[in-house]
Amino acid sequence: MKKLIKFLTVISVVFSSAVFAHVHLEKSVPADNAMLMNPPEELTLVFTKEVRVIKVSLTNKQGEEFKFGFEPSKAATSKFTWKLPKLAPTNYIVDVTFLGNDGHKMKHSFGFMVH
Repeated sequence: MKKLIKFLTVISVVFSSAVFAHVHLEKSVPADNAMLMNPPEELTLVFTKEVRVIKVSLTNKQGEEFKFGFEPSKAATSKFTWKLPKLAPTNYIVDVTFLGNDGHKMKHSFGFMVH
């Protein structure tokens, strides 16, 4: 029984440290599910640790993609901001692909609405 408890303890420590090692999107402006009365002027992404953002796309509900000057980041940082074009009232989706310092590729998506 003691061996089983030790084994389960070791396994739980290994898996919990692997889960906590990954970076995630801590905050976005606009926020996920935000309902805005005015179109946002900027898109800001804040991560829990430094990352390199390799892709960001902004699309409306019809699938039309909006260009806003995104370039993949050469240096790792935890905060990114881009100026947005004037957005018409509709629903939008932001898809982000980023790399942690360990090279692990991660993705995150969120949406917002402009009234």
